[in-house]
Amino acid sequence: MEHRCSVRKRVEFQLLLYRQGLPVQSAVSRDISQSGMFINTGACSWRKNEYLEIGFSGVDGQSELKLSAVVVHHSRRGTGVEFDAVGGEQRRILHA
Repeated sequence: MEHRCSVRKRVEFQLLLYRQGLPVQSAVSRDISQSGMFINTGACSWRKNEYLEIGFSGVDGQSELKLSAVVVHHSRRGTGVEFDAVGGEQRRILHA
């Protein structure tokens, strides 16, 4: 059953995933919403309920955005995450 709070939009862009502040994996987004995203990570070591940070550039190419997220599911195709405490400016960048 679907429990998303907002609609996901299919969009691909480069990401950098961080664990405890250190970059650990390069990946590509598959879709994104105001509350979460699915990341094409392939076979990975991310576990359910694990916290990570996701770094990417805003649509203007200038704004660097780093969001905390928690893994809600994973498979061979990738990892689904829910954002943790998104602020006003971050929400504006996500909306764009």
